[in-house]
This record gives sequence, C-alpha cells and structure tokens, in this order.
Amino acid sequence: MKVLWKFLLLLIVLVVLFTAIFYYLGKVPVIGNVISLLSKLLNPFKHRVEVNIIGSVLYDIQQIGFLRLVTVLMEDVVKTSDYEYELDSILDGKYTVDGIYIYRAKASYGIDLFKVEQNDVIIDESQKKITIHLPPIELLDSNINVERSETFNENFKSKILGTFEVGAIDKWVPLDIKEKVKSFCDEKAREKLTENIKYYIMSEDKYSEMKTLAERYIRNLLSPYTEKGYTVEISFKE
Repeated sequence: MKVLWKFLLLLIVLVVLFTAIFYYLGKVPVIGNVISLLSKLLNPFKHRVEVNIIGSVLYDIQQIGFLRLVTVLMEDVVKTSDYEYELDSILDGKYTVDGIYIYRAKASYGIDLFKVEQNDVIIDESQKKITIHLPPIELLDSNINVERSETFNENFKSKILGTFEVGAIDKWVPLDIKEKVKSFCDEKAREKLTENIKYYIMSEDKYSEMKTLAERYIRNLLSPYTEKGYTVEISFKE
C-alpha cells in the first residue's frame, strides 16, 4: 500500500514538474512552435475545429463585401470673384463673369471586408475567443460625383480693349464661353469637395464613431458564435 502511495505521489510531482517545464519552454519561440505542432498532432480534433470556425467566420465576413458605415452629403460654394485672374486667362481677356455656384457631393465611408484574410481571423479554442483584425476604414467611392445644385447672380460682361466692361445680353455670350466657365467652376468645386471628403475621415471623433459602428455590426454578425460561448475581440489595422 505504501508503495502505491509513493508511486502516486511521484506521478503527481512529475506531472507538475513537466507542466511547469512545458509552460516556460513554450515561451521560447522555436520550442514553442514545436510544442504547438505536437499539440496539434496529439489533438487533431481541436485543430480541425479551429480551422473550420476560421473558414466559417471568414466566409460570413467576406459575404458582406463593402460595409458602408456612413454616407454624408457635403456642400461648398464656388465664387468666380475668387478666381478672376485664372478666368481672365481662360476667357482670353474678352469676357468677365460674376457668379456664385453651390455644389454638392455624396460620399460613403466604410470597410472593404474582401480585404479580410485568413490570418486576420484567430480562434483560441481553449479560451473560446475569436479575434478579428479588420482593415482600416476608408472612402468607398473611388469616383466622387460632384453636382451643381444652385446658381446665383451669374452675370457675363464683354470687354472692350481688354479694360472696359459692358453688360452683355445673355444670348450674346457664346456657348463655348459659358461652357469654359462651367468646366472651370466644376473642377474647382471638385477640388474643394474632394479635400473636404478627405479631411472628414481624418476627424478623430468621426473615425471613432465609425469604428464603433463597425464593431457593433461585426459582433451582431458573429452572434451565433457568442451564443455558443465564444467572446469576440475586434481590432483595426491602421
């Protein structure tokens, strides 16, 4: 009987000793990888479960495609009086124009979930935890559609000898002159609104709000896993 107790005591000591040794060796990168590989070989079912969950989670996320978080309507004003020198050059010094134009543009920000890769989904089966690394939030519209919404006080004048201005009846102004002015103002509006759109996402408050929306959406998407006892941790690749 005493021999049996001594054997059991020795067995317990050896188990504790080897557990401690493997724990500390696991922190050494090369040895840790070997231990991880042995663990997978000795317990293939657990590894298979993790791989299956990764594939399922990745599929669920990529199925969304482009996750639109915010769509904003931006507005800006173009005044010809701010560009007198440039317009004078475009119109060959023959005409002047005084006008105020309002432009609008719509932009959508979100996440391209097609960019989520297999390495971005980590399953820790021992802790029942799913970690997702999401791509950064970005402007989803590669082509910004800028439209003129209103025109105020557009007044063309013809020049005599390049200095004197004489009020011109609208129908006397050649169409190509009007088209040059419109194209010029459209381009200036595009530049201004594109800049506004770029700076919108740079706002820390706006970006933080969009991250919160994205996290909430992904958590809802993965609710079938949380119902099975998994926790979900989400981070963003900046």
